[in-house]
Amino acid sequence: MKKYTLLLPIIICVLALSAQDTKLVFGSPTVVWYGMDFTKLKMIGFKDESPHTIRDQYFKEWNAVTLSMDLAKVFKKNTVANDVKGVTQINGARETDALLADAEVELSKADIAAEVKLLPPSQQKKGLAVVFIGQSFNKTADLATVHVVFFNIETREVLWSKKVTAKSSGGTTSKAWAGAMKTIITNIDKKDFAAWKKEANY
Repeated sequence: MKKYTLLLPIIICVLALSAQDTKLVFGSPTVVWYGMDFTKLKMIGFKDESPHTIRDQYFKEWNAVTLSMDLAKVFKKNTVANDVKGVTQINGARETDALLADAEVELSKADIAAEVKLLPPSQQKKGLAVVFIGQSFNKTADLATVHVVFFNIETREVLWSKKVTAKSSGGTTSKAWAGAMKTIITNIDKKDFAAWKKEANY
């Protein structure tokens, strides 16, 4: 009985912190869009593609797609501040030796938390931010896998993370996977965000 009595305050504390996280994610009227982080991305089935072209050209084009969409509407915020400069820098600096791959590599919660810690600072020092961390663009399975990650800018604590997928739209490598990103963002707008909010009981 004493054991359970000692655990009760811990459980209450965890629930309270979880509620605070949910409030920031779904209650904040603003969010900073960090962009798409491709530093962990695996391109599966792209052996005929130049990894340097993917890094130096396609990463920028895929990030540009997100900036052309109404992210305030997507994330149900009054305003969205775009601050993709830092992510653009780390995307451009990633090594290319491990970019092309033969198999899927699942990103764990620990992997995602560690990556958020490594993101360059934003111009905004406090508040809510969201970043897409790319896991894979899989040509063999025709599937893009991305982690949508909301985090506290000041503490770099991950507040909410969900794995989402979408098929490519066909065409050139650049256009096909830009289409997948558009689908992911459209799905968040139309159904995913509402489902996450319901899951969080907010």
